[in-house]
Amino acid sequence: MTKTMAYAVATGLLAWTLVGCNLPPSEPKTAGHKAPKALSVVAGNSAEREAVLAAEKARVEYRYRLVVLQNYYSRTGNLDKHRWTERELDNLATAQRFTWEGLADISEPAGESLQNADEHLLVEYVVSARKAWLKAVQDLVAYYRQTTPGSYKAERVANVLERFDPVRTYLYILDAEVPPADLKPVEVIPQADEMYEKAISLHEQGKGLLHTFLTTSYPKQRQALGILLRMVRLYPRSTKIALAAYHIGEIYKEYFNENLRAVAWYERAWQWDPNITKPARFQAATVHDLRLLNRAKAIELYRQVILHEQFNASNVQWSHNRIRDLTGS
Repeated sequence: MTKTMAYAVATGLLAWTLVGCNLPPSEPKTAGHKAPKALSVVAGNSAEREAVLAAEKARVEYRYRLVVLQNYYSRTGNLDKHRWTERELDNLATAQRFTWEGLADISEPAGESLQNADEHLLVEYVVSARKAWLKAVQDLVAYYRQTTPGSYKAERVANVLERFDPVRTYLYILDAEVPPADLKPVEVIPQADEMYEKAISLHEQGKGLLHTFLTTSYPKQRQALGILLRMVRLYPRSTKIALAAYHIGEIYKEYFNENLRAVAWYERAWQWDPNITKPARFQAATVHDLRLLNRAKAIELYRQVILHEQFNASNVQWSHNRIRDLTGS
């Protein structure tokens, strides 16, 4: 094999491997094939300055509110939610990897005491700040597309929204994120069925060749997740909500390592339809067992698998074995 052929093969293998990487969209390049680390506000352009300043003030406020919430969870010892704040902070930093020149420095708000802090209020601040930042960036994109359509600034600022991952944003209170347990799948709703089928099609396509992580399409998994979440919210009486909840749990578990979210949605699947023929209890049990290391909950769910999920003999046998391993009996 010649060096040229070897290079071509290696390049092809690298490109194939990277299909499955969970990476944000690349940043647009200038004519010089670079993604500048700084963009400049045109001197004397007050309209641009105001639009950029609004976006930057909102970004600083959003980051500050996340840090305050992170400190609260550190103080209270909630490691899972602390990890969520880390992920959301990383998400914000990944979305915008450039600074603005031509603006005065924007200071963070003064620090605040967490002595008698209320979690719900701190979360409300984060959610509000996130919405304000997204709106300000959308307004900035609109400004550039109106005044300088097709410009590098228009593309680069729009890219911030593309790189911001909605999966890595949180309501932090699971009850606010997951619909109540008493929903009933009692109505055949064509619009809901259509959304469900579209989402499942994207979910299957997103698994890639031979369903290996190397060929996973994360954009398709995000699309599928978003459609399923909207479907449940819009049509809470649809006969498809339990199945949707199961697949939401699957996507969170298999592709985004969102274990707390996954078990919450698996639980809704069997709560909404106790006779669901998907291994929701088993999947929740394995997450509690092998990822969350919650032995008591895992044993409880493995026992439910044995009672309610006889349709999968291998899962039932695994459940018997794990109960024996975890209990020593």
